[in-house]
Amino acid sequence: MPIITNLGSSTIVFTIVTILLIYGILKNNVKIKRIAIIGLIALIITTTIIFILKISINEPRPFISLKYVNLLIIENDPYSFPSGHSGNIFAFATAFGLNWKLKIKEKSFKLAWILFPIGILVCFSRIYIGVHYPFDILFGAIIGTFGGLIATMIVNKYIENRLFKNK
Repeated sequence: MPIITNLGSSTIVFTIVTILLIYGILKNNVKIKRIAIIGLIALIITTTIIFILKISINEPRPFISLKYVNLLIIENDPYSFPSGHSGNIFAFATAFGLNWKLKIKEKSFKLAWILFPIGILVCFSRIYIGVHYPFDILFGAIIGTFGGLIATMIVNKYIENRLFKNK
């Protein structure tokens, strides 16, 4: 679980999205550039909202408040609500999962079928390792999902024609 939980870290998620954006630019792949931009916007929206809520609410983490929590990682951030890892992974899952289709044996399906279960696993890992309560991850996931949806709408409505026209 300590390894799985890192899939939702800001560093990992931003790195993946940035690598995809650079790849899309270098290969002049409009589809990958578009999805990476949606992902970056989703992560910026999500991390901003979560940061503001964390410093405003100041809810202590379970290992600080509860006597018998077995902490499995080193955690320096004392605030629990909402979960940033859950927000990050669900922003990523929404942005990429709803905008990218996979083709396997001539069948097409959205990447969401793979990414959302990974997101749920990351959320569970946050509780398992002792750093979040269930409501923390639930609200983090909701914020991340809305961040991904809002980013998709922003790109579809305001950015797409300016960045990707004539391509």
